[in-house]
Amino acid sequence: MFKKILTVLLLGCLNISIYSQSYISTRAQKLTQQLENWYNLDTGLWDTTSWWNSANILTALINNAQLNGDDSLKETIAYSFEKTREFKVEANEEKEAWICKNYINDYYDDEGWWALAWLDAWEYTGEQRYLDMANIIFKDITTGWSKEGGLYWKKGMNYRGAISNGLTLTLATRLHTAGTKMVNGKTALEWAMGIWDWMLKANLLDENGNIQDGVRTRNGKETLSTNVWTYNQGVVLTGLVNLSQITGSESYLKYARSIAEATLNHMTNEDLILVELLCEPENCNADAQQFKGVFMRHLMYLNEHYPKKEYEYFILKNIESIWVHSMKHGSQSPGVTWNTQSTANAATVSSALDAFNAGISIAIKK
Repeated sequence: MFKKILTVLLLGCLNISIYSQSYISTRAQKLTQQLENWYNLDTGLWDTTSWWNSANILTALINNAQLNGDDSLKETIAYSFEKTREFKVEANEEKEAWICKNYINDYYDDEGWWALAWLDAWEYTGEQRYLDMANIIFKDITTGWSKEGGLYWKKGMNYRGAISNGLTLTLATRLHTAGTKMVNGKTALEWAMGIWDWMLKANLLDENGNIQDGVRTRNGKETLSTNVWTYNQGVVLTGLVNLSQITGSESYLKYARSIAEATLNHMTNEDLILVELLCEPENCNADAQQFKGVFMRHLMYLNEHYPKKEYEYFILKNIESIWVHSMKHGSQSPGVTWNTQSTANAATVSSALDAFNAGISIAIKK
């Protein structure tokens, strides 16, 4: 039993029986409607946020449609695909204007988010072009494997981020299941297993069992970035669940459960509400505003395959807090904080939608 959850269960009260699928889906619909208002037909992206966030927004919307048995999102997916697969990137201080094709840019984690979004689109629609795109992106990502081990975060930068590696771990397991074979000298399964082996050898897990941000090599010496973010805890969960099922090894599942437990014990407030400890309530940048939803999305996957009452209680506790405190019973758009009202944008709203999707998943299983 998780220590913090045990305390909350003993002291708090949550009527789990009221959380039917329709009850949660109706509240989540407020979020999908808000995201519709930010959708830009000229770009195929969502205003108020950035490039990689849009991949997460698309993922959250696809998951919501799948959970609710709604096939009406297919047209939006196809439109976004055609609008975003090739576009002009304006010049900045580092680079002249250029054409981004097939979602391949300077950041391997950006690429990973889009690959996972198109993999979700393939599973939702059955259209081969989306799976093909996920494989195209995966091939480029795997060119970022460093001689020291681990995938780089950005091309040309000697930093191996937990996020680029965790994303690719999960992506590789899903592509393995989809039938992907050899990519840049390894099978998709070998890529996944090798990435996790490196993450362990690099000591990315801290004393609490949480995943730290990454490894930098300077003057031949490796140093850890010890920052702990919620999305790094989330992205590996799906990959570890998949590895456990593919290989039959219980060790992967044990790590997934341990990371989830560490997050619920050490990255929540006294009421068990998920908190981005490094920046909430007022200092989360445009990237960090997306992070908590990523954790909820992958905790949903862990709970779907290996359910625990602790996960269920945590998810429902958080969506209730979002609805009551962050959304003011549906009258406001949720911001980055889930226990108070704060400034909202497409990233924070889609992050909240990830949490509600996890709640719908629980309701479906009842």
